[in-house]
Amino acid sequence: MLLRTAASTVPQKRVKLFHSPRIEPFLAKIDNRRLREIQRRYAGSSDRYAKYADVEHWLKINLPRVQELKLDRSPLKQILDLGCGAGFFLFLAKQFGHQCLGLDVGDFLLSNELIELFGLERVTGRIRAFQPLPDFGRKFDLITAFSAAFNRSEDESKRYFPEEVRDFFLKRGARVDGERVSFRS
Repeated sequence: MLLRTAASTVPQKRVKLFHSPRIEPFLAKIDNRRLREIQRRYAGSSDRYAKYADVEHWLKINLPRVQELKLDRSPLKQILDLGCGAGFFLFLAKQFGHQCLGLDVGDFLLSNELIELFGLERVTGRIRAFQPLPDFGRKFDLITAFSAAFNRSEDESKRYFPEEVRDFFLKRGARVDGERVSFRS
């Protein structure tokens, strides 16, 4: 008798394979001289954030995110990226004409330098449990948080999700569970 599992009866979602994304057009928009200066200063550094000086690598990681969200072919959006770090995702989204704003702590010199190099707008601040986000003076069509660590500093807030972000997703038919967001099918 053949044993069938629930997983085997569910149609498998097609996996879209990307060839190595072409990032050369995006690299060409960056001041190469300034980038080389930044990279030279962080070469061989033991600082845990020095890895972000490898801009080409991090753009390759973020371009599929932009493509998955269809930002490379969608109408222009207002985008907020929580925990934006050095701004790789926002830099790419901006190249497709989107209005981008990042929120992050501003504690790391390399991230600050890359945000400036990329010409990005960033609000400096911390996301704290049960405290409102800053007033950004505008509404957003898309809120992202890739590898954001805003929920790691306080034990009592492990399942905290900023209220404004929760409301943003709930109004669009999403389910918010702790720090996870899913849409009903």
